[in-house]
Amino acid sequence: MSDITQRLVDFVQENLVLDGDDIKVDATTPLLVSGLLDSLRTARLLNFLRKDIGVTITAAKLDPENFRDVATIVTMVRELQSA
Repeated sequence: MSDITQRLVDFVQENLVLDGDDIKVDATTPLLVSGLLDSLRTARLLNFLRKDIGVTITAAKLDPENFRDVATIVTMVRELQSA
């Protein structure tokens, strides 16, 4: 697992999974279908990506398909980093 993937998995597990929810997050956990991402949590995730990963997600990338799971987010982050 890459460093970015691990950091994102840890962030989601620690900051987006509600207390009492029995969800163990990995790179393929469906974030939208499971309800882990709503508008507020998405804003927190975008802030984490900007501050801690150093990538600003452009408006063009704010598509639900880019936030299916951690692996999909990492792919998007790598694309933005190489652009």
